[in-house]
Amino acid sequence: MLPISRSIGRLDINAVNLLLAVPIGMLAAGVTSLFRHAIDVGDRVLFGSAQDITVIMAQLDWRWRLFVPALGGGLAGLILLYAQRKHGASHGEYMDAVSDGNGRLPLWPSLLRSLSSLASIVSAGSIGREGAMVQLAAVTGSLTGRRWASERQLRLMTACGAAAGLASVYHTPLAGAMFVAEIVLGALTVDLLVPLFASAVTASLTILAFGHHDAPFALASGVAVPSLGVYLLILPIGLLAGLLAPLFLLVLDNSKQAFQRLAIATPWKMTLGGLLMGAIAVFIPEVCGNGYAPIIDILQGHPLSEPVPWALLAKIAATALIVGSGAVGGIFTPSLFIGAALGAIVAGAVAMYPVLPQGDGTLIALIGMGAFMAAVSHAPLMAVLMVFEMTMNAGLLLPLMAGSILAYAVSRKIRTNSLYDVLNRRHAHLARVDELHDTELMSLLEPVTTHLAPSTTVAQANTCFQQTRTRYLYVIDSAGRFVGVVSIHRLTALLCDHPERQSDAIAELIETAFELLPAQASLKDAWTLFATCPLERIPVVDNLDARRFLGVVSKRQVLGRLQILARR
Repeated sequence: MLPISRSIGRLDINAVNLLLAVPIGMLAAGVTSLFRHAIDVGDRVLFGSAQDITVIMAQLDWRWRLFVPALGGGLAGLILLYAQRKHGASHGEYMDAVSDGNGRLPLWPSLLRSLSSLASIVSAGSIGREGAMVQLAAVTGSLTGRRWASERQLRLMTACGAAAGLASVYHTPLAGAMFVAEIVLGALTVDLLVPLFASAVTASLTILAFGHHDAPFALASGVAVPSLGVYLLILPIGLLAGLLAPLFLLVLDNSKQAFQRLAIATPWKMTLGGLLMGAIAVFIPEVCGNGYAPIIDILQGHPLSEPVPWALLAKIAATALIVGSGAVGGIFTPSLFIGAALGAIVAGAVAMYPVLPQGDGTLIALIGMGAFMAAVSHAPLMAVLMVFEMTMNAGLLLPLMAGSILAYAVSRKIRTNSLYDVLNRRHAHLARVDELHDTELMSLLEPVTTHLAPSTTVAQANTCFQQTRTRYLYVIDSAGRFVGVVSIHRLTALLCDHPERQSDAIAELIETAFELLPAQASLKDAWTLFATCPLERIPVVDNLDARRFLGVVSKRQVLGRLQILARR
């Protein structure tokens, strides 16, 4: 069957994208609901309860807390090992497929990895459930796109599935669309945002039809009115979140490297990671699961099993162990827990000293959530919208924006890499582009040993052409200024028509209108000029007014430098 964009030729491609985004949103909501239902079934089968896994684990004997994550990790590792042997090392992450690929996601590897993630989630692994759910939603977009869209639309259809998946997980259609646009696609244009919004909104409406009505962290009632104390605490929250985020990412990196150095199979690595996480859960059960239930406790002011600072450190360690061992899942919700805990620590610290500005602990924790997410993801716009939609409270927008921007700026100053590899690759590409802009021609300058003076005769110029075998010879006056060029074609024509004029000066042969580059020009300026003119070498002068000749830059040198930058 022909793609819709071909079979309905008169439809604008943007209308086709919008038309396909709606069913993709419905399908994405369906698969995320099925995955959520599978988690509930797994919890009921194993523990006889469908409560949040953190609540379940807190009620179990310490032996269960120790060994359940290890057993689940081993099972998840066996599934990953089977997927690797069956389908190879490539598993097709949706971010890579949308950002750098063609939008095609393999079905069976994605299903097997989602099954592995399910094993980690049901066994209380400290990892988010959103990773597998969004991956499955993206697969629905990819499959729908392959069936009904053209190849050039496929990336966008896969992106629509991812946006719908995130929207259905958190009830955040606006943030879901912005997440995919800001982080995955790296572009905020109307042509991209409209289908992303359509897919995300459709998914949210479908989830509402399934009976899920509440935002995850909706405030009790009314509109939050931050006090002066809340605004004054934005500075320490933003600074602390910006400092903690690079440390958290460093811990994750070191954990991955440590597990990679272990000469054991993947199932054993994940069993070890689960066992070590279980050892932490014996004392602090709040590290179990994605962190949703502890976030609710923090926002409602309920005490945790241990002081919040200890819970914060334990969650970082537990997440690093599970992620580092190779578990499949997201780090989104665990990061929200870390941010909420950080905000609660700041609020608790100022409450101990009445002379310091006091603020609403719930609002401060929410600001911490947004600030830490912005610092970890390097996507402050997405972080602000995400927490806003999760709380459905417009009064948080201003402090959220201030805290998130500050945290992002501090984190980016310390560490350029973010939580998402796709964003890191994009930043690396932009850095190469900046280097292209900043590379000055002086580093590529080549000297010219043979040139002419305005008083040079036609015969002398002809001798120089025979020795250099070039198309042009540069004319430089006694002060070192670039006067123009003499071309071999004009010289040859003159000698053919008037051979008796060999003793004449070359003044009438000089072409003064010739392409030049100033010394302060960039590599990009040189390449742009080479791309629009047939020259192999371009003269370089100190500036276009004084025109003091410095040398030449060649197309070969410029192209060679560009190839070096492209390989980095």
